[in-house]
Amino acid sequence: MTGRLVPLLFLWLAFAVPAGASTSVPRCHTDDLRVYVARGGAAAGTVTADLGFRNISTRACVVFGYPGLGLEDAHHRVKPSHVTWGSTVARRDPRPHRVVLRPGRAAFANMSYSDVPFGDELCRPSPWLEVTPPDERAHRLVPFGGLVCNHGHLTVTALSAARTPR
Repeated sequence: MTGRLVPLLFLWLAFAVPAGASTSVPRCHTDDLRVYVARGGAAAGTVTADLGFRNISTRACVVFGYPGLGLEDAHHRVKPSHVTWGSTVARRDPRPHRVVLRPGRAAFANMSYSDVPFGDELCRPSPWLEVTPPDERAHRLVPFGGLVCNHGHLTVTALSAARTPR
């Protein structure tokens, strides 16, 4: 029986680590990344947008997981918000997986939110979006302007090498 387990272990390892992937590639830090809103769309009270995370360093680095999001007003005061990780109306959640970013390459997450007030809620635009890369404490401020209702509720997918299909 042991003779059969060894080939199965090697087969599992062949699929667990992609060919050519190095486990020694360091994690991307906030300073390594330029974060931006890549594109968006709206329909039936839901707004979606891709967030880009471009490697601006001179070495390859890896991202893994979900970005953190927050809202700020025009005076950079933090606004109430709540973030859910998972699928959006525009994209199925790819689940956390390693994305190796060579210099100049980007990973993408898709976010969505409602721009329709709930009850007597008064929604105001958020000129700034705080975006924190996975496993980081420092965020990037991204010009935003979105009208995020439902008490600041945002949904975001895990990072992936691919943009959301149109």
